[in-house]
Amino acid sequence: MSSSYITSWTVSQAKRDFALGLLKSFRLEAVPMAPGSWAVVIVGPLNTHGPLVDVRTKGPRAFKTLDAAVGSLVDIGFRVDALVKG
Repeated sequence: MSSSYITSWTVSQAKRDFALGLLKSFRLEAVPMAPGSWAVVIVGPLNTHGPLVDVRTKGPRAFKTLDAAVGSLVDIGFRVDALVKG
Protein backbone atom coordinates (compact mmCIF):
# COMPACT_ATOMS: atom_id res chain seq x y z
CA MET A 1 0.00 0.00 0.00
CA SER A 2 1.06 3.53 -0.64
CA SER A 3 2.35 5.43 2.38
CA SER A 4 1.16 8.85 1.17
CA TYR A 5 -2.36 8.63 2.56
CA ILE A 6 -4.08 11.86 3.47
CA THR A 7 -7.05 10.49 5.40
CA SER A 8 -8.77 7.23 6.23
CA TRP A 9 -12.29 5.89 6.62
CA THR A 10 -14.02 3.24 8.67
CA VAL A 11 -16.88 1.52 6.83
CA SER A 12 -19.46 3.62 8.70
CA GLN A 13 -17.61 6.86 7.93
CA ALA A 14 -17.31 5.84 4.28
CA LYS A 15 -21.06 5.05 4.14
CA ARG A 16 -21.82 8.50 5.56
CA ASP A 17 -19.51 10.28 3.13
CA PHE A 18 -20.77 8.22 0.19
CA ALA A 19 -24.38 9.14 1.08
CA LEU A 20 -23.32 12.81 1.12
CA GLY A 21 -21.78 12.45 -2.35
CA LEU A 22 -18.26 13.10 -1.12
CA LEU A 23 -16.54 9.89 -2.25
CA LYS A 24 -15.36 9.87 -5.86
CA SER A 25 -13.81 6.50 -6.50
CA PHE A 26 -11.77 3.66 -5.08
CA ARG A 27 -8.93 1.34 -5.92
CA LEU A 28 -7.77 -2.02 -4.61
CA GLU A 29 -4.09 -2.41 -3.74
CA ALA A 30 -2.10 -5.51 -2.97
CA VAL A 31 -0.76 -5.48 0.59
CA PRO A 32 3.01 -6.11 0.35
CA MET A 33 3.38 -7.30 3.96
CA ALA A 34 0.49 -9.76 3.61
CA PRO A 35 0.81 -11.58 0.27
CA GLY A 36 -2.56 -12.42 -1.22
CA SER A 37 -4.30 -9.69 0.78
CA TRP A 38 -5.92 -6.53 -0.52
CA ALA A 39 -6.51 -3.02 0.80
CA VAL A 40 -9.33 -0.68 -0.22
CA VAL A 41 -8.19 2.89 -0.93
CA ILE A 42 -10.93 5.52 -1.27
CA VAL A 43 -10.69 8.85 -3.09
CA GLY A 44 -12.65 11.53 -1.34
CA PRO A 45 -13.23 15.27 -1.53
CA LEU A 46 -10.48 17.47 -2.97
CA ASN A 47 -8.65 14.30 -4.05
CA THR A 48 -7.99 13.20 -0.50
CA HIS A 49 -7.32 9.51 -0.44
CA GLY A 50 -6.73 6.84 2.11
CA PRO A 51 -7.44 3.32 3.23
CA LEU A 52 -10.48 1.69 4.70
CA VAL A 53 -9.46 1.10 8.31
CA ASP A 54 -10.40 -1.21 11.15
CA VAL A 55 -12.72 0.42 13.71
CA ARG A 56 -10.73 -0.73 16.75
CA THR A 57 -7.12 -0.43 15.62
CA LYS A 58 -7.57 2.40 13.07
CA GLY A 59 -4.98 0.52 11.00
CA PRO A 60 -5.56 -0.27 7.33
CA ARG A 61 -7.78 -3.31 6.80
CA ALA A 62 -6.25 -6.17 4.86
CA PHE A 63 -8.87 -8.26 3.08
CA LYS A 64 -7.89 -11.88 2.45
CA THR A 65 -9.84 -12.05 -0.81
CA LEU A 66 -10.87 -9.67 -3.56
CA ASP A 67 -14.44 -10.82 -2.95
CA ALA A 68 -14.29 -9.55 0.64
CA ALA A 69 -12.78 -6.21 -0.45
CA VAL A 70 -15.43 -5.74 -3.15
CA GLY A 71 -18.12 -6.71 -0.63
CA SER A 72 -17.04 -3.83 1.60
CA LEU A 73 -17.17 -1.42 -1.33
CA VAL A 74 -20.69 -2.56 -2.19
CA ASP A 75 -21.67 -2.24 1.48
CA ILE A 76 -20.45 1.37 1.40
CA GLY A 77 -22.57 2.05 -1.68
CA PHE A 78 -20.15 1.85 -4.58
CA ARG A 79 -21.18 -0.02 -7.69
CA VAL A 80 -18.45 -2.45 -8.74
CA ASP A 81 -18.95 -3.67 -12.30
CA ALA A 82 -15.45 -4.82 -13.24
CA LEU A 83 -11.92 -5.16 -12.00
CA VAL A 84 -9.38 -4.01 -14.59
CA LYS A 85 -5.62 -3.96 -14.40
CA GLY A 86 -4.63 -0.37 -15.09
